[in-house]
Amino acid sequence: MPTTLSKNRSISLKAFLEEAVADHRRHARFLNTLSFLEHLGSRKIFLSHRRSTLPGGVLQHLAEETRHASFFRRHAEKIGGRRLAYVPDDMLAMASSFYYFERLDARIARLAGEERDLPYYYVSLAIERRALELYHRYEEVLENAGRPLTLKSLLAEERRHLAEMEEALKDRDARHAERKSSCAAIEGPLFERWFRAVSFAP
Repeated sequence: MPTTLSKNRSISLKAFLEEAVADHRRHARFLNTLSFLEHLGSRKIFLSHRRSTLPGGVLQHLAEETRHASFFRRHAEKIGGRRLAYVPDDMLAMASSFYYFERLDARIARLAGEERDLPYYYVSLAIERRALELYHRYEEVLENAGRPLTLKSLLAEERRHLAEMEEALKDRDARHAERKSSCAAIEGPLFERWFRAVSFAP
């Protein structure tokens, strides 16, 4: 998948991941941050469908995002050697993680206008694309460092989610190509801001 990061940012991301993996405490907090992001994703899915009958595909997506949050938390606690929570001391840039999701959700909702079912698909599309890129790079760093943690099954599910969002939008929105580009333009700067916050978190 082509990178959505600049060359310099891509190098910075790799350096950050290598530094995090080398430090057990920071690694645990980073994993718990990923858990929090997956938790926010599952919460957004639920809230976006709370007045609907929750179609089977959406329910499966919700369950898998919740499982991803559990996966990251479990490994965070294993690496950190203690129980963790979604609190600032157990995470990297908790507030920035929250606002990344909130701003993305709000801006894409404005982009979709009155078409109320579309934000779920476009927010999910933007998040899945970013998750695939971030997790793929993280997986490479883990392998190079000889860590026993692998994201292969999680990556496979994220690829499927992305394909499902793509197919759904082709069927639901005649403007999907234009709006996909607009969503990427919205998400990119928000991710850059989140990454800066995480990189400089104490």
